[in-house]
Amino acid sequence: MKKLLLGLVVASLGAACGGDDGGGGHELFTPKPECTGDPVTPYAGTMPQVINTLAIGGVQDGFDLDGDTKPDNKLSAVSSLAMSAIDDSLKNYDIIIPIEYFDLPAVAADTCVKFAIYYGDFDKDADGDGKRPGIDGGDCDDTSATNAPGMPEIAGDGIDNDCDGLADEDGQNTPSNDTADADHDGQTIADGDCNDHDATIKKGAPEICGDGKDNDCDGVADRSHDAQGNATACSPFDAANPVDIKLDPLSFDGATPLISFKDGTIDSAMKLVAGPSLFSVNIPVTDGITLDLRISGATIEGTIGANGAISHGRLGGVIDAKTADTIRGLDVAEIGLTPDNSLLDAVFANLLGPLLALPKANANVLKMYPGCRTPDIDVDGDGLEAFCDSDPNDDKKAVDVCIDGDGTVVKDVVDGSGNVTMHCSEAMKDGKPRFVDGISVELNFTTTPVHSLKMP
Repeated sequence: MKKLLLGLVVASLGAACGGDDGGGGHELFTPKPECTGDPVTPYAGTMPQVINTLAIGGVQDGFDLDGDTKPDNKLSAVSSLAMSAIDDSLKNYDIIIPIEYFDLPAVAADTCVKFAIYYGDFDKDADGDGKRPGIDGGDCDDTSATNAPGMPEIAGDGIDNDCDGLADEDGQNTPSNDTADADHDGQTIADGDCNDHDATIKKGAPEICGDGKDNDCDGVADRSHDAQGNATACSPFDAANPVDIKLDPLSFDGATPLISFKDGTIDSAMKLVAGPSLFSVNIPVTDGITLDLRISGATIEGTIGANGAISHGRLGGVIDAKTADTIRGLDVAEIGLTPDNSLLDAVFANLLGPLLALPKANANVLKMYPGCRTPDIDVDGDGLEAFCDSDPNDDKKAVDVCIDGDGTVVKDVVDGSGNVTMHCSEAMKDGKPRFVDGISVELNFTTTPVHSLKMP
């Protein structure tokens, strides 16, 4: 579930695209043109931020995406299920999403505000031993692959090899009685020095963020924590001690940010509004899985503070069917999602559709394909599309029939061996994706300042 939610969260924050299948209807989301102001130039912006809280909002938090005066946020049905996974991803720094403003020299009412949204790297595994520093239970020495949680303690080497905060303890975890002070830092191994070869490391020393060492001998490098395990130093979300964040190369197409809003405004009450804008981006969610993500009609709102931090942030939009069908390779038993199926399959051919209370297809469609459901937002304006499992009673819970709002039926293309060579969601019309209707989503977020954004 964690990997799925991470994909959905990054998708929602990072990709917006106006849908158009050429169906002749009235398209909901028309991207606004770029406002007149400074260009979006990476690393040249002002007041860099990072998203530090994130949650799927309730129904009432949704934007009115379809113009019926009611809030739209179907994904709210899984907000309670998602919350622990999102919190864990933030706590473990799996979600690092920096933001940089442009054409905003100071916080004030402004008719043209631009900003880019990036993917950040924080506390990566520099020594390649499979353990990251900086997180609870992480690597205590990211400069050496021989020192990491689970490694055997090497007697007499004066180093904490197994990351328990002690050097040279015996097999029963009895601390060493070595009273030598080889690094002349005023503390012996018997007193708690966990590395007697480096004077910057000893029990009670200040943690030096980013050096890959466990300076304070608490068992984790690049992190200090309280009794509850919460980070008290070296956190990317600590407003009192802002850090530098490196940007992931995946944030860019050449020198251009893949994700940017270029049409924002700030009113006299310091309310920021931006979007909808036109974006599409490929995002690797986990090894071997890359998502071709689109969020139709993505709009951001929030209140800007004196240091540029966003409070009461909201982002709403639509996860379209084609995007949902690219989310594959994940195993989420709670919603019936298997590695062989996609999120579209889980929604429209398995457990998630009823959980989200998605509408059932019209009577004519149900006569042909019982059990079909539709998304809740008609993006292209030619009627809600329907997605069906042609044999809902077999063991293969997968969408293999897509029905456009104009009534056109498109089926999966299957070869002679029964393998799908093209999913119906991939169908095109007039050179554009045919199936663009989707599921409404709204995320609540806040940001906190960082010191600077760095090159990868």
